[in-house]
Amino acid sequence: MVVSAWPEQPAPDFAELERVLIGEQEPRRVHLVELGIDQEILQAFSEHCLGRPWTIWTQPRIPAIEPPPAWYWAQVVTTLHRLGYDCVPVWPTWLHHPPPRRWLADDTADLSSGQREWVDEQRGLISSWEEFEAFPWDEIRADTSACEHAAQCLPPGMKMTVSSTLFEHIIENLLGFRTTFRLLRRDRSLAAQVFGRWGEIVYDYYAAVIGLDKVGAIFHADDLGFKTSTLISPQDIRQFVVPWLKQYATLAHAHGKTFWYHCCGNIYRHDLIEDLIEDVQIDAFHAFQEVILPVAEFKERYGHRVATLGGVDVDSLARMEEAPLRQYVRGILGRCMPGGRFALGAGNSVTNYVPLRNYLAMIEEARRWG
Repeated sequence: MVVSAWPEQPAPDFAELERVLIGEQEPRRVHLVELGIDQEILQAFSEHCLGRPWTIWTQPRIPAIEPPPAWYWAQVVTTLHRLGYDCVPVWPTWLHHPPPRRWLADDTADLSSGQREWVDEQRGLISSWEEFEAFPWDEIRADTSACEHAAQCLPPGMKMTVSSTLFEHIIENLLGFRTTFRLLRRDRSLAAQVFGRWGEIVYDYYAAVIGLDKVGAIFHADDLGFKTSTLISPQDIRQFVVPWLKQYATLAHAHGKTFWYHCCGNIYRHDLIEDLIEDVQIDAFHAFQEVILPVAEFKERYGHRVATLGGVDVDSLARMEEAPLRQYVRGILGRCMPGGRFALGAGNSVTNYVPLRNYLAMIEEARRWG
């Protein structure tokens, strides 16, 4: 890949992307959207394709406890701009949040970050009323400097999406998997309190940034399930999760912004997708795995009611040889671009174990389409 292959001055147009997603305009080109891109991918592209040095920021894992500095966001925005994106994904840093319980293992990806963190599935930070009362709920707040730093670097036409998690943070970090399952059977009032307190903290973050001119959308992320079902019962999701999602969506709409929702897992088996479309009123849905529901089939079923984001299965993006991957991406574009309400990207996020050549092949096919 040579430097000349990447435009010096792309023309991002988030306003056009938004019109395409809500069905007001047919797409004139393929718009690109990502929930996240690992720093190692951005670094490799910047150094090998643009000839620009990249300064590594030792990034704390979610929940981050140290906000990224301004220079980090300058290079992220510059790199995503050259790649052709209309928006930059921004996540908050949670100040005064106790560190989560994690297991560490070697990161064996080609673009390794050294170590990879794994969730401690046995126990989170809260397992009793005593630990709930001792938890620093009133001290935790979102640092919004990432939005401020990114906004200062965004070129004309480009905006940012703001993201956080509710269910995923609770089941992975606050309660842990086993404690979540136990409380939903034995102490639902404690589970309800945890969902309520964290849901409010996330709402306060969104409320603090949604009015910023450079914020284009809320891109909320919550993995509710796995290949064949949801992690907790659909009834519990409707009780503890859906009402908060509805509040976040209502907040975005009240400010004239759209609400995008990322959710891994099989939410079709129990018609939770209908709750998301009809009750929450999401504007766009993201997260697709071929083994659950291919993106083109989702668009055929629901594309007239909600926009479709991403779709390139991460397993395919990571494992396929370049030629069949290009054909696979062209197939997605051929079925999803007609009629609009679609933007291309990874089915989940662009991880550091995705070969750079495969990621760039997806971008190139988007640029060549039509």
